[in-house]
Amino acid sequence: MTLKAIIFDLDETLTDRRSAIDSFIERLIARYFPDSDEDAQLTIVKRFKEADQNGYRDKHEVYEMLVEHLRWENPPTADEYLTFFREAFPLCIQPMDQVFPVLRHLKSKGLRLGIITNGTVQVQEGKIRQLGIREYFDSIVISEEAGVKKPDPRIFMKALNLLNALPSETWFVGDHPHNDIIGAAQCGIKPIWFTRDGNWDYSEAIKPYRTIHKLEELIHIYAEHY
Repeated sequence: MTLKAIIFDLDETLTDRRSAIDSFIERLIARYFPDSDEDAQLTIVKRFKEADQNGYRDKHEVYEMLVEHLRWENPPTADEYLTFFREAFPLCIQPMDQVFPVLRHLKSKGLRLGIITNGTVQVQEGKIRQLGIREYFDSIVISEEAGVKKPDPRIFMKALNLLNALPSETWFVGDHPHNDIIGAAQCGIKPIWFTRDGNWDYSEAIKPYRTIHKLEELIHIYAEHY
């Protein structure tokens, strides 16, 4: 069947979240640990990344872990920290390599493009605005606004309805094995796993349609079929 639409995850798919985290930690240190030495800063980096779990741990839990494990002189309240995170983190976002050429190419083929992302509207909209990618997308579905999160099939169906596409006419590109790949596959969407590190070993029953290590590989996959 003809491909009509491609839906993307946002973090670690369109955004280079790893680089963004490094940038955010620098802001965190400048704000709350301005007099820390190099060893202390390395500890802050380590503790933050352990708590953050690449964005998949609840931000309130991250805050509680940071308060417990870092040596604060005057720790912020939860509200203060979360406000700082929601305002500062989107400003740290950087595009994944080759994101703009890939999006331009896919749009030139007449494909409808969408985003499904878990998170708050404030933070995820801030990232999209910082990246400057909104013009490429026909629909953007954010879990807070949708009321459901990946891998719930309802969030995938909402995106398909907005794109006026059937699951069999759609690819989903994402980095998270369960939320993105298994979630999309269970809806009948062809999932493409974008991983910078690993080999698929998450499920015997469900495997990605294709695996890519760079976004530009999408162009070659599309050319093979169309």
